[in-house]
Amino acid sequence: MRRLLAVFVVLVAGLAASAPSPASPREYLVYALNLLRAHSIDRDSLDWPEVEADALHLAANASGPAGTYPAIQSVIHQLGNPHTSLLTPAQAVPPLPQTIEVPTSWTSGDVAVLTIPQFTFDPAAERRYVDAGQTAVANADSSRPCGWIVDLRGNVGGAMAPMLTVLAPLLDEGVLGSFQGPDGTSAWTLRDGQVLLDGKPQAAEANPVRLARPRPPVAVLTDGRTASSGELTLVAFRGRSRTAAFGQATAGFVTGNEAFRLSDGAELLVTTSRAVDRAGRVYDNTPIRPDHPLPAATTNDEVVAAATAWLHTQTGCAHR
Repeated sequence: MRRLLAVFVVLVAGLAASAPSPASPREYLVYALNLLRAHSIDRDSLDWPEVEADALHLAANASGPAGTYPAIQSVIHQLGNPHTSLLTPAQAVPPLPQTIEVPTSWTSGDVAVLTIPQFTFDPAAERRYVDAGQTAVANADSSRPCGWIVDLRGNVGGAMAPMLTVLAPLLDEGVLGSFQGPDGTSAWTLRDGQVLLDGKPQAAEANPVRLARPRPPVAVLTDGRTASSGELTLVAFRGRSRTAAFGQATAGFVTGNEAFRLSDGAELLVTTSRAVDRAGRVYDNTPIRPDHPLPAATTNDEVVAAATAWLHTQTGCAHR
């Protein structure tokens, strides 16, 4: 589980920054430590001169970048944030664009079910993911459903903006949430189907789909593998009217990461912010409990049935 999270939680709030080419393992290590010191939300919890001295001692015999990894991981452990991690060059290689899972939909009576999988950041795959998602929403909407189920189960994270772009027709325009970091707050908003971070577009395209029955009730499905950007996508629905979550508690990585690429191809994923929903509730690395908890042994049909039954209690979707 931890490895899967580390591989897929790549970018939440920005593109990976490129490191200069250090001349020695010492410079490589110092560069990585400076990134943690400058950007981590937990940076004030450490005595950095002492931490750096200990890390340099631990990596004193390193002959290359890989030899400094244990020292970097030791500092990450001291920061105490489970969402911060170091990916080796092999772990940091994204999957082929054509292999990335895309959103799908189906309908059950007067309810549409939209599955939103994780999305590992890859510019070549983003349009494929968003286009498939737009098609899934449009196809499901053709039957004029009165309510929607958004399935985030198994969504272990990645880049948030493509997920929210696909879901734009189901989200109210305006502020969806924000990132709260030590240097300030950055709001995520939706305007005309475009996901913005502090007013700047975060996806390559807007979502032009408009629902036949706007602002429907929405049931969101979660489980223990709904993590990171999967959880942030849930946060975007928190505080929305006629919206409730069903299933099991999420994984508990409700924070924003920024990825920094190191000179050997490794990536340092630094937790830079906490999530805040539209109602002002602040989240951290603790699981989000659903509004309607269901036992882990509940079958998929039973989960969908429970969500559907709730949707049928909502205005405009009362079961006839």
